Amino acid sequence: MKKIILITIILLMGQNFANAHTCENETVKCPIDGQNVTFCVTMSMTTFGSFKDFQQQGAIGEHYEGLINTCPKCHFSGYIDDFKTELTGEEKIKINEYLTKFDDTKIDDAKQCLIAGEIKELQKKSNKEIAFCYVTGSYLLRNNDKQVEFRKEFQSKAKDNLISALDKNEYEDKSVIANINYLIAEMERRIGNFDEAIKHYDLAISDSNKKDWVEKIAKEQKELAIKQDEDNKI
Repeated sequence: MKKIILITIILLMGQNFANAHTCENETVKCPIDGQNVTFCVTMSMTTFGSFKDFQQQGAIGEHYEGLINTCPKCHFSGYIDDFKTELTGEEKIKINEYLTKFDDTKIDDAKQCLIAGEIKELQKKSNKEIAFCYVTGSYLLRNNDKQVEFRKEFQSKAKDNLISALDKNEYEDKSVIANINYLIAEMERRIGNFDEAIKHYDLAISDSNKKDWVEKIAKEQKELAIKQDEDNKI
């Protein structure tokens, strides 16, 4: 009997390990000052659904915290590919000037996302690319009741950039446009812009190219907007 219990425990431990988030360290150099920056690049994780704003749930460890990192010296922030990109002299000057305002600031995971997004704005990157720096920042503050305004700032910046991305036809796959309108609606609802949220839920629901799941979830979340419920924990 003891052997059976021991084997069961070992199997459960093995299963939990297999389902856990794993990452591998990769060191890159800051494109501004050459400092080493180490990313923990996700190698595997197990997801069990997602929140209503697409943040994945499950055995994901610090997946979102690790997506964006910052240089400990100058505070240049971005995804690992941003650190591998060679900047022009003009870009370095603009970014350096921007980063000076963070000289005496403690940079946490959420602030890294803000810096990364604003650097991409300086570089005039696509709005959809900029938006997801801010979406990621909002995920990191989901349960932080002390930084509600900062979280709403992320969500406001995210929806503004997603709207611009749609206006500029940045999404070639027409089937994702309903998804983006739904996400805009969620950002609007979570910051209390209920009329705008309802408008974008309706755009998602009426989109003839939408994926099958969109209509059901958009109608459910629209009901929250009608009730003026800005619940951010879901």
